Parts: sequence; structure tokens; C-alpha cells
Amino acid sequence: MDVNESWEGFAQRMQRLNPLFELGRGMEVGELKPHIQTILMHVLITIFYRELNDDDNRRKTDIKYMVDDSIKQMKLLADEKQIERITSGLLYQGKEEFSQPFEALYYDEIRQSWETQVFRYVTMDELYTNLEMGGQVVYKLTDVAQEMIFMSREMAEEFSITIEQLYSMQLIKNGNFRKATRNLDHLISRVNRLMANEFSFQKEMINNPKILLIEEEWQRADNRVEIEKQFEEEKNHFRTITSMIEKSKRTNDEDDYIQKELILLQEKIGHTRQLHDRFAKLVIQNISYEMKLKVENPSLFWENSLVSFREHFYEDWMMKEGVASFTTVEQILSPLFSPKNEFILPLDWIWGEQEFDGIESDDELIEDEEEENVTAKRVTDWDSVISAWSYVFQYLQTYGEFSLTDLKDLPLEVQDLWFEESETIDLWMMFDKKPLKVQVLNRKEETLSDEREILLYKLMKEYPQFQVFEGLKIYTKFDHRAKPFQWYRMKITPFKICVEEGK
Repeated sequence: MDVNESWEGFAQRMQRLNPLFELGRGMEVGELKPHIQTILMHVLITIFYRELNDDDNRRKTDIKYMVDDSIKQMKLLADEKQIERITSGLLYQGKEEFSQPFEALYYDEIRQSWETQVFRYVTMDELYTNLEMGGQVVYKLTDVAQEMIFMSREMAEEFSITIEQLYSMQLIKNGNFRKATRNLDHLISRVNRLMANEFSFQKEMINNPKILLIEEEWQRADNRVEIEKQFEEEKNHFRTITSMIEKSKRTNDEDDYIQKELILLQEKIGHTRQLHDRFAKLVIQNISYEMKLKVENPSLFWENSLVSFREHFYEDWMMKEGVASFTTVEQILSPLFSPKNEFILPLDWIWGEQEFDGIESDDELIEDEEEENVTAKRVTDWDSVISAWSYVFQYLQTYGEFSLTDLKDLPLEVQDLWFEESETIDLWMMFDKKPLKVQVLNRKEETLSDEREILLYKLMKEYPQFQVFEGLKIYTKFDHRAKPFQWYRMKITPFKICVEEGK
């Protein structure tokens, strides 16, 4: 089927609209049924503004009061059972004890198949929830729910700090001071969300430094100058907005109503500016800590080699099967004890010849002695990685095992995918560690530290059919007799990735 204009981006459109279509669907609330979406939308906006103003009254009991207030404000009637049903219907689907997320079908025009979208409207706000002390869950909007609110304000695209600043400038220029004040609420929300992410990343980086190898969005040490420049531009925008407000105050000095509007706007911009400055300092602090971790603790980022002499040759081969003659043992051991050593390059020559690539390496940029050493990290294009690996898991799903040697039989455009990102090959080698029990479906990506789990998480998100691997065990099968094979000037160790059902 040819993809015409009406199908372009169709799956993405439906994934943005499904949460709106599913809002309140299937709830048995009697005469309130025609009004359920309106009630729930108002509750989401109320949660949004409480989150914006650092108001932690966002527990389930608080949401019940929001539902009740919305119903009364709309001059409708509801009993306790209906209010409870509407509240629980916003938090989860089905019975409370299962706390299931919402699901909706959409048609994927690329795969030409029906896929399942999984989402929630609210999730736990980790900054305010303290379960260890017996506290209740404090909720915040998910990105899905925030997107619904931004769509309702005719801003469907993901907004950035700069866009919101420019939008505010335009409103001030046109004299829409009240709307400009309200628009700053969205900017405050954006900065608060980014700051919360920074705090979470800082905590994870301290507890698990290897996250720096996984999270591509946090690879920022090599872009520090550009990031600082961006923050400076945003500061200049705040100065411009402040200047425009002062000019408007002078222009409308006889209009008390406008003066009041401008004073409110000035107070809001002052708060937003302080919040932005704290966010900028936190980002730079995290970048500095990231650089320090990489420079002072390089061993944190090393992986074990793919093939172990002790494990693969001595234990798996010689100990299990024995050897046909002592000559074989001599051939293996003699290079270790031979008095005739080959010419060995001086150590500094060897270091000079090394080429590090992919996850196991960092490129050092050596500056002047007065300047600190900086370790640069290349960002991974995960879209390319998961595209390449999707063929592997299609084979695993069908045959239960896959060898990298099988790639040479695939179309050339598929083989090319394996050379777009060095991490694609590196991940293959990581599967030769201990077997992996797949348990990623109900976890957040930021909690995953094993690179194989990150891969599976992203694969399942992009290709829902691979969710069948959840709960199964993935392991490697190594044939010590097989010779390494050459594939595009690359020598590949001959082992297979296999899958078996978890016990």
C-alpha cells in the first residue's frame, strides 16, 4: 500500500489523541456520563496548577475534593459512590488492587498493524511522596496529561524555555499583560519539571555512575560551552521582558488598571527568573560532577572482555572434554612461557596506537596545563540501534536463537544499520555476560542500569510485539571450536544469543 499524505504520521497523531478519547470512557456514573470528560479535564488542570505552585495537596483524597468541587461548580449532582468512581477512574483502569495503566489501540501505518498504546494520566511525584514515613502518594501529571493541557491552549508542539519567553514578549508587545502573566505559568511548569529531572539524575549519577554510558540525553560534558551560551541567551530574554514591562509602565502611567496588571506581571517574571537561575546552576553543577566522575574514575566505565581464557577455554573446553594430545596443550601454553619474546612496542607507542570506540571508551581532549582535562562522550542514536536489533529479536521470536553470522545473509541495507552506531555491535558483546532475566515492562527507564535492559525497554516501546520476551531468559551459547569469521574487516567471535522460558 502506498503511503499518501493522509497516512503520514497517522500513528503519532492517534497516540496523541487516544488519551483524550479514552478520558472517562467506560465509567458507569449514571446521569453524569455526558459530562465526565469535562469534569476530568478540569481536575487535570487543577492538579497542573497545584503542581505549578508547589502545592502538595495532590493525594487521592485531594483529587476526590477536586472532583466534588468541579461537579458542584458545574451545577451537577453526584453521590459519594460516583465521586469515588470518577476519582479512581482517573488514577488507574479497572480494579484498585491491580492499579493498571490505560490502554488504547492505534493503527501503525508503517508496520500496517494494530498496536497497543499504554499510558497514565497521573503518576507518583517522587519529590513530595514519602512512603518510607507512611505518607500517601502525591500525584503529578504525566507528560501525556500535560500534552492534553498544552493542546487545549493551542500549543501542540513541545514548548521550550526560549519559545515561552518569545511568546511572552509578543503578548506584552500587543498589550496582553494578563495573558502574558498566565503564560509565565507554563514557563514555570517547564523549569520545575526540568529541575526535578536534574535532581533525579544527580541522585542516580551518584548512586550509579554508569548511567552516564546509557542516558544519551545527559551526555553534555562536551557541550558545556553551548549550554552556558543558551542559559545566557535566556537570561537576556528575561532582561528584555523586564525592560518591556518598565517601558509599558511608563507608557500607561495614568491607567491604574494596567499598572496593576504590570505589577503582577513584574512579580511573576521575577519569580520565574530566580527559578531559571537555580536551574542553570544545577545543570552546570551536574555537568561538572559528570566530568569529575569520568576523569577520576575511568574504571567505572570499563566492561569485562568478551571471551575469557579461564571460562571459555579452560573450564568449558579443557576441563569438560579434555584434550586429544599434549601437543594441543603445548600450543596453547607455549606462547606464555617461551623465552623467545616477540618485539614489544614501547608502552607510549602502544598507547598512541590504540583506537577506542563506542561504550567502552572516552575521547580525551587535552587542554593547556592551566585548564582542566575534559572527557568527551559521543551521544548514541538509539533509534538506529533498536532498528538494527529489531531483526535479531524477530529471529529470536521465531527460532529461539540468533548468531551474528546470520546477518551476512540479510539485505545490505539491514547490514548497514549495524555500522551506523558503534554501540550496536558493543551491545552484542555485552550479551555474553551472565544470562539476563527480562523484567523491564513495568519499570521506568531511569531505573535500568544494565545496557541490555535499556535495549529491551526501548525495543518493546518501539515494537510492542517484543513484549512477549518479558519474563523469559536470554543467554549465550559459545562454540569454542568455531573460528572467528570476518565481516566487513571485523573479526566476530562465534556465539549465539538464545532465549528460553524463565522458570
